[in-house]
Amino acid sequence: MFPTPIQNYSLKVNLGYRFLLILTLLIWLLPLIAVMLTSMRTFEDVLAGNYWTWPEETALISNYAAVFEGGKMGRFFLNSLIITIPTVVGTLFLSSLAGYSLAMHRFKLNLLVFAMFIAGNFVPYQILMIPVRNISIELGMYNSHLGLIIFHIAFQTGFCTFFLRNFIKELPFELIEAARADGATEWTIYRKNNYTSYNTCSCRFRSFRIYIYLE
Repeated sequence: MFPTPIQNYSLKVNLGYRFLLILTLLIWLLPLIAVMLTSMRTFEDVLAGNYWTWPEETALISNYAAVFEGGKMGRFFLNSLIITIPTVVGTLFLSSLAGYSLAMHRFKLNLLVFAMFIAGNFVPYQILMIPVRNISIELGMYNSHLGLIIFHIAFQTGFCTFFLRNFIKELPFELIEAARADGATEWTIYRKNNYTSYNTCSCRFRSFRIYIYLE
C-alpha cells in the first residue's frame, strides 16, 4: 500500500536519487539566484546584460538602501508582518480545534463535515473573489488589514484541518478516554493533546507555518 522507503533500495538508486534531488533543487532555485545576483549589480552592469555572471562591481548596500529610502519597502514589510502573524496563529488555532474535534469526537456527521473541509480545497480562488469582495464591502472591511487576515484564515483553515485531523488521528484514542475518566475537561484534553501532537509532529507544524506564510 505504501511506497518502499528510499533507504531500502540499493546504493546506486540512493546516489541517483540524491543527485536528482540536488539537481532539481538547483533548477528550482535558479530564478531566486538570478534575482539575488541582480540585486547586487550596479545599474551599468544590469544594462550590459550580465545576468548569470558574478557582478564585476557590487552595489548591495546602496541598492537596498535606495529601495528602503526611496520606496515604501519598509511599510510593505510591516504590512506583511501585520497580516501574516495573525493569519498563521488564527489558522493553526482554528484548524487544530477542528482537526481535534473531527479526530477525537465520534458523531454521526463526522465524515460529512470532514468531507466538506476536503471539498472546500477544490474550489478555485477565482470563483470566490467577487463574492468575497462584495461581502468585504458590505461589512466595511474592504482594503483593510482585518479583511485580509480573515480572508486568508478562511481560505487556509480547510486545508490545514484536513491534514491536522489525520495527524491527531494517529494518537491513541485510549489517552483521550483515560483523560476523560480522570475528570479532565475537553479544553484541557485539547491543550494537552495539541502539545503531544505538536511534539510528535513538530516538523509538520513548522511546515504548516511556512505554507501559510507563503500563501
